[in-house]
Amino acid sequence: MNRIILIIGLCLLVSAVPLTAQKFNAGLFGGVTAAQVDGDSYSGFNKLGITAGAFVNREIRSQIFWQMEIKYVNRGVYKPPSDNDPTLYSGTYYYIELPLSAHYIYNDKIQVEAGFSPEVLITTRFRDQDGMIDPSTYPDNRRFGLSVFAGAGYWFNPSLGLGIRYTYSAFPFRDPQEWNHPRYRGYFHNVISLTLAYRILHP
Repeated sequence: MNRIILIIGLCLLVSAVPLTAQKFNAGLFGGVTAAQVDGDSYSGFNKLGITAGAFVNREIRSQIFWQMEIKYVNRGVYKPPSDNDPTLYSGTYYYIELPLSAHYIYNDKIQVEAGFSPEVLITTRFRDQDGMIDPSTYPDNRRFGLSVFAGAGYWFNPSLGLGIRYTYSAFPFRDPQEWNHPRYRGYFHNVISLTLAYRILHP
């Protein structure tokens, strides 16, 4: 927990640097996620979750700006029961992310973005058709990770925008179960998010 607090504190410290001497924008965002895990035996973006956070950004040249965020997000995997297979499996991973990205905006409306995101795994929960799975049997996951992402957005007006973002683990968040098999590279988060953002403009 101390490491988490330190990382968040450093992020806020860095983001506060331009606040005293330079113009900036800040805001809040929230939305939904659809996720899967690459490397397991399940497929499909069936795991629904939520995400929310805050951001600061500053224009570095015409139509180009950097952005820093702090966000909470659910990721994971979900295999629903079916007529042929009544079993259920759900794994939920709760993360704090610190995304840093570059953005290009056209005509103050259309925005594209790309960046990377250090992340901290807060906790995990797994369940099946019989209920919650015993935490002592949970797999070992890396506490700290890194993701890369790209996305696009549209600003309806200077303060309100809608964005979609695709995020993928830069390296496995869990080691592969079979190191001697080339197919098993490890486990990777694969996430699509849709968010609504409110931007507080600098006066």
